[in-house]
Amino acid sequence: MNEMRIGILDIDTKKETDGFGRKSKYPNIACGKIYGYHKLNGDEVIYPYNGEKVDRLYISTIFTATRPMIKRMLPYWEQRADEILIGGTGWDDYTKAPYTITGLPPEIEAIPHMNWTYEMYDINYGIGFTTRGCHVGCSFCVVPKKEGMTEYRDVTVKDLINPRGKHVILMNNNSLAHKDFYEDIEEIKEYGLTVHWDQANDITLVTPKVAQALRSVDYRGFDGKKKQLFFAFDLMTKKKIDPETGGTVTYDMTKVVPERVKLLNEFGIPSHHLVFYMLIGFNTTEEEDLERVEILRSLGCEIYPMLYRDLNGKVGVDWRGNPQPFHVRALRDWINSGVYRKTPFKDFDRRDRHKKQRQIEEMQIAMF
Repeated sequence: MNEMRIGILDIDTKKETDGFGRKSKYPNIACGKIYGYHKLNGDEVIYPYNGEKVDRLYISTIFTATRPMIKRMLPYWEQRADEILIGGTGWDDYTKAPYTITGLPPEIEAIPHMNWTYEMYDINYGIGFTTRGCHVGCSFCVVPKKEGMTEYRDVTVKDLINPRGKHVILMNNNSLAHKDFYEDIEEIKEYGLTVHWDQANDITLVTPKVAQALRSVDYRGFDGKKKQLFFAFDLMTKKKIDPETGGTVTYDMTKVVPERVKLLNEFGIPSHHLVFYMLIGFNTTEEEDLERVEILRSLGCEIYPMLYRDLNGKVGVDWRGNPQPFHVRALRDWINSGVYRKTPFKDFDRRDRHKKQRQIEEMQIAMF
């Protein structure tokens, strides 16, 4: 078999904002597998790809927002590569079932990504999934559609350790729901690791046993420095399948969040270590958004606001496809600027500008 010249274009995960103004390398695991497969085959691999002539070009995108750019650039890339393969969650189509979900060829999927990913991105921390899937089934999330609604084991923490460092990032979608969560905890302690759970953990699953387990490890932020644990406060009311009984259970999150935060406090995890992803623009009103902010502010937790976009990347719409309320972007700015800690939202100056812009847009629409 002749050696090939391979290009790998990782569209949007080389540099990822951690929400606090810093930029960090955030490797693409699929690209790591591709890199490893072709290295093992003796092929020449070009990463990062910058338009060189190649036999095959792999393009991977995580975020749907980059899809239009890829389509615009395709004519250029087609002149530079004999074959192009595009994939990733950002390229998948979730318009209607059956969904179009891309996947790696089986021979590439079988490649253990860890050391290849670490070499490719020149990173000194471990990263990957010990479990996949999520039983909650949030309609705004691709995970149940892509990985299923049952948590399952992928690899162990030991498998993810980077020889160059003692920090590991777990990208699990719902770590607390899987029976091997406590096995992960023991391995983290056994190997003396700092750990960052990158996705939002399910606060409804926090029990005294879970709180004790979290407290027993050296949890950190993405960069391995700041003490942080991430949870979600996306909805006012949360419905999901109870993993123990199989029945549907409903949670009033305005009550659950304070209760579980106080439980974590009791086990020695202070509120300022807790960061809550807060989805806005999906199905909550301005009053409900402000209520969630006030709950988290009063508890002393950090807030990470996330603007909703539909599963195919359309921005500025709610869960019904209607325009998002005008307050949404101003609310995000109010939180991200830190002004929310001392200035009421009604007095936030950017709010008026967002409101006036929406009024102008509505007037323009009415003219046609």
